[in-house]
Amino acid sequence: MRRRTLVTGTLGGVVLGASAPAIGSAAVVGHDRLLFEPAAPGAAPVTIDALRTTMSQASANFHAVRYQQLARQLPELLRAAEATRDAAPTDRAGSVQTVLAEVYGLATRLSVKLHDPGVAWSMADRAVQAARACDDLHTLAETYRTAAVVLRRSGRHDEAQRMVIQAAAHLREHTRLKAGRDVSLYASMLATAAYTAARADRRDDAWTLAAEAGDALTSGTASGFGPNDLELYRSGIARALGDFGAAVDHASRVRIELFTTPERRARYWEDVALAWMGRGRAAEAWVALQEAEATAPQEVRYRPWAQDLTADLLARDRGVMLPGIRPFAARIQAAGPA
Repeated sequence: MRRRTLVTGTLGGVVLGASAPAIGSAAVVGHDRLLFEPAAPGAAPVTIDALRTTMSQASANFHAVRYQQLARQLPELLRAAEATRDAAPTDRAGSVQTVLAEVYGLATRLSVKLHDPGVAWSMADRAVQAARACDDLHTLAETYRTAAVVLRRSGRHDEAQRMVIQAAAHLREHTRLKAGRDVSLYASMLATAAYTAARADRRDDAWTLAAEAGDALTSGTASGFGPNDLELYRSGIARALGDFGAAVDHASRVRIELFTTPERRARYWEDVALAWMGRGRAAEAWVALQEAEATAPQEVRYRPWAQDLTADLLARDRGVMLPGIRPFAARIQAAGPA
């Protein structure tokens, strides 16, 4: 009953607004171009097929952790998508808005990865507006899940949890979770809500929502997000709640070979590294951090978690305990102890 109440309760809407200025690695990749670079002279709309092809290429860069390449690609893709939307006839407007929402959503996810809250807020708001206009249930649900992550990372945990649970309930109500895609999306939204609750130190809510996600995956045939992904979320939930031993245990049950993209495998090594560091096991954390770099070099070059962990490891290093940490820190330009 508690789970059902969490998922089906009547929840208020959340309005996205302004946030803090961009900081950190976003400046390295020129991410501010998403907002402030003017459209190229003579920019023209393209066909919907061309737009989808370019969006697919951009998405591939994200999943391959090619953040620099994606940051260079996104401004032009956004301008093309917006021009295509403005020129679309009425009968094609919905299809173009769907792709535009996906483009804004991808820009939001990159902004989150690069710890660029100002751009993330702006892109998330645009994604929500485009998704509302496209009338595609799955696009709308995924967009709200991404927007909830932006809210959470801005410290607005209550609004984030309400947003994603409300969107999950809407998805379940209108699809009855009959298709594998519906099951996976629903479970991923509940996992996001669970991690959000954990970040707010709401232990009961976190594990209740994670259990509801597990029930959905058990009762239906998932297509995409599955039990292995949820196990990785459980590791993050335990870590957010300060249960680092449990976080390591959950991570040990994850089958990394089932993750098909460098982005997911890098996320696994992130959770492993931070869980071991939370247990005070710097050597194990250092091994996991090196695995993350081997999997996705730009993950440790541009992500704050890797930069911060490297600085912590440098502070604990005694010269022989963590061999190679200092050249590693220099390579990724991480700041050591003063």
